[in-house]
This record gives sequence, C-alpha cells and structure tokens, in this order.
Amino acid sequence: MTEAPTRPQRVAAIDVARAVAIIGVAANHSIDGMLNAGLIGADHPLEAVNSALYLFRMPALAFLLGLFVPRAVTRRGAAGYVCERATLMLWLYLLWYLVQSLAELATNEVKNVPREPGAIWRVWEPFAHLWFLPFLIVTSVVLAVLRPWQGPARRLLGGGGLVLASLLTWGWNPTLFGLTGLSLLAFAAAGSMVGLARLGTWMQGPVRAWTAVGLLAAASLGLLLQADVAPSTLPAEVGLVERALSLGAAVAGTIALLAVSVLLARVPPLRDLLAAIGRRTLPIYLAHVLVVAGVRIVLVQLGVDQPYAIAAVAVVAGVGIPFAVATFTAGRPWANWLFDLPLALRPRTRGPAAVDPSSARRLSAEQDRAPSRPTGRDGARR
Repeated sequence: MTEAPTRPQRVAAIDVARAVAIIGVAANHSIDGMLNAGLIGADHPLEAVNSALYLFRMPALAFLLGLFVPRAVTRRGAAGYVCERATLMLWLYLLWYLVQSLAELATNEVKNVPREPGAIWRVWEPFAHLWFLPFLIVTSVVLAVLRPWQGPARRLLGGGGLVLASLLTWGWNPTLFGLTGLSLLAFAAAGSMVGLARLGTWMQGPVRAWTAVGLLAAASLGLLLQADVAPSTLPAEVGLVERALSLGAAVAGTIALLAVSVLLARVPPLRDLLAAIGRRTLPIYLAHVLVVAGVRIVLVQLGVDQPYAIAAVAVVAGVGIPFAVATFTAGRPWANWLFDLPLALRPRTRGPAAVDPSSARRLSAEQDRAPSRPTGRDGARR
C-alpha cells in the first residue's frame, strides 16, 4: 500500500525555481518580439540565449507543476482534483482568450503580426501562450489516472509510457485545444514521481554539490546545443535521434535551472523576492505577453531601439506588473476572478477555510506558457 504524501515544509528554492522559469518565459517573448519587429537579427547574441531558453523553460515548468500533483490527488481524490483544475483552467482560458484577442485586435496597426478579426470565434484554436492552459487540463487528467508516483509498476508503465509519448510527440503541436505541448507530460510525470518533499530535501543539500551538478548540466546543455535539437513546444520535423537529443537537452537545462535556483535561494534578499514571484507565476504567465509587447512598442515609439535595454525593461515590467496586479486582487472577490474562479463557479465543497488563496495564482500550485514561427516561437503575436 502506498503511503499518502504528507504536507512538506515549504522550501523557498522551489518557489525560486518557478520564478526563474517564468522570468525565462518573459525573456523569450521579449526577444521574439524584437526579432519579429526587425530590431535584432537571427545571429544576435540575444537570439542564441532565446534558443537555449526555449529548450528547457517549459519542461522545467512542467516538472515543477508535477511536484504538487500527488498531494493534491490525495487530498481531493482523483475526480475532485481533475474537476477543480479543469474548471479553473477552462475559465482562465476563455477569459484570457477574450482579453488577449481584444487587445491584439485593438493594436493591430502597431503589432508585428496583425490578428484576423474572425479568429476571435475560433476558441478551439489556442493562440499566443494560451495553449498551456489546455495542457494543464490534460496533465491533470493523465496524472490523476496513471498516478506514476505510486509504486514501481506505475512508475515503469506510467512514467515510462509518458517518456515514450514525449519522444513520439516532440515537435508535434497542432493548433487545437489540448494537443499542444503533449511532449511535456513526461516532465510533469517526472515531477510527480520525485515529489515535493524529496526535491525539497535535495534542494537544501550542500551548495558545493549543487554547484557541481549545475556546471555539469550546463556543460551538457551547451554540448547538446551543438546538435540538431528542437524545443518540444514548437512545430518541428525531427528524427527520433534528434528528439532524444532534444529531450536530453531539456533535462539538462531543467537540472541547471534547479541548481541556479538553489544558489539564488542562498541569498536572502534575492530569495525572498524570487520566492514571492514564484508564488504568483500563473498571473504572470497569463498577463506577461500583453505587457512585454506593450513595453516594446512604447519604447520604440520613444526612440529607444537598443535590444538589451528593451529586453531588460520588458522583462522587468512583464513580470512586475502582473505580479503587482495579482497581489492587489488577492482577497478581493470583485477583482480576483482575473486569476481565479469567480465565487459562483467554485465547487460548493470548497468553503473559504478550505481554499488556498494562492493556489490559482501559481503556475501550478498543486499540479501546477507554439505554433507558427512568424508569430513568435510559441505563437505569441507581438
């Protein structure tokens, strides 16, 4: 009989890791916007950074969201957990699909890639970064059914099966609700098998050990970048060998991100700031594209055309503004529906005392951002 996961003490390094990953997402979209606007070329150093980030920042987020699944399934039951997560993600998807669509239609004249007015009705076609919300629904269902963290047989069949599925779907990302990013399921499963308590214990280990692990992972990533690797969430036609190498690069990048997070968590002021950001990753993910694109457009209109300056301001604003909005709306029922279920849609069993106020504002507090290149690497039209 599998022992029920206990509630572990919060480890700041895990929140820091989520913050580092979401900052990487904002950086990707900032660089994409400059590339599509012609402010930088494909040979610019920022594009090299962009390509590396694309390989592992979403796999890292998937791994981190998987950490929380076992405890959530144990507490709510598989059906209750799936119902709650699916309801929340579907609400946020529809809401932000409308918000993102209206914002893009209103700014078509100044955007890199105008949005077709009729596209607003095709809600079954995720665009920009919104594909990740349907992916979270699929993840909650798959992991709640397979439970790869429960026993050797489930780890072998469930976890191993999802690794195989990851290889088969790597680069296969049709623009259809729930079908983008399926190759990330293996990373979410890996997170659920490692578990929150175990990773928390590991991340409190010796700095020297994590430094060595981080350097080894970074070197492996750098070596694999020399091969024909491709990010999992971009449409790409690559052979099985290239898929395996790409999967290895994503794993190496994820480990390097964890190592960097451990080191950052040893610096108290920075740790506190990043951990706070890590607890608000869902609002940042939802709103950052609008902010990043808006900042770039305004700066260019003001005559600022230095890529590094634009990237720095866009990333800070893209993370900071949604963070501030999420902090303001927390605990305010008239406003928190931007990042959480409205009270009318919450299950009756979720009384106020049972609700974790921050669960909906994390990229995945309990389980918790490709299509077309011309619109930005993961579909964000900037």
